[in-house]
Amino acid sequence: MPDITPAEIESFGQLCGDLSAALALALSEQINHEAIVDIPEVQEISVSDLMARADTQLCTTFHFSSLLTAESLFLFSEDAACVLADLIEGKQGANTTALTEAQVSLLETGMSGVVRGLATALGNIHGDTLELEGVGTHLAPIALPPVFAMSSSALQVVFPITLPDMLDTRLVLLLIPEMAKALLPNTQEEPVHSEILGEDELAAMLSELTGDAPPAPSSEPASHAGELPVPRGIELILDIPLEVTVELGRVRMLIKDVLELSNGSIVELDRVAGEPVDLLVNGRLVAKGEVVVIEDNFGIRVTEILSPADRVAGLSRGR
Repeated sequence: MPDITPAEIESFGQLCGDLSAALALALSEQINHEAIVDIPEVQEISVSDLMARADTQLCTTFHFSSLLTAESLFLFSEDAACVLADLIEGKQGANTTALTEAQVSLLETGMSGVVRGLATALGNIHGDTLELEGVGTHLAPIALPPVFAMSSSALQVVFPITLPDMLDTRLVLLLIPEMAKALLPNTQEEPVHSEILGEDELAAMLSELTGDAPPAPSSEPASHAGELPVPRGIELILDIPLEVTVELGRVRMLIKDVLELSNGSIVELDRVAGEPVDLLVNGRLVAKGEVVVIEDNFGIRVTEILSPADRVAGLSRGR
């Protein structure tokens, strides 16, 4: 079985395309100049071919602290590195001479920022935080990390980069196939399809749940005797929070009367003693009951419930 399938290579190419904007922003911030990163090209390449290359490159080796911790490489050509170093120093990007150690040090800091931007973008895609470890940059012929020796092939991602009115170059990402597969978002989970329920559908669900209408057929046995079967689709609304209020009564008062209230004042409600109190959900009446005391707490024993259609109509309108 190959290290990586064509379908996985295509998916990884789409992922790299999603990362282009983040890389452009990260590089622009480091060189203080606009950088445009175009759609990348991804291909599988022989590790032996990579090892045979002798040209000098600006090589940045890095790995993450989570996912697969295999090392990967970013590569810039020496000519492009000269221009980038000149821009980092605040110049015009016209340097075509050999890089000094001080400039390589500046490039190391700049490439660390670029890789950090990549880690942030990947973390956003995975919904997690990716920390960097072991970032290092040097100017030399390509020296592959030892992890590449355990694979016959590698993935090469070529990001075309344009610095307007200055330079057209490319940023090359090299990584082993296992790392590419680890970076792919998890697609094994069954997708969840959400839908907006209308008032009639919601009323039907709650009607089935309360037993006022025949429950929807279900092939799953009831877990406990006496429990009402849960209708199909009810899980879509089970986690919706509702505000439940018990109302003893109401009264309208003038502002001056409210201001005259003091300790010991009595406020007469529009409710006769012993009359059922109202149970409201999201400000809508759904039931009536009587006040009870449970240990040291007040409670309500439900004595009357509005019809399911009336309850759902009230809940769907909210306050």
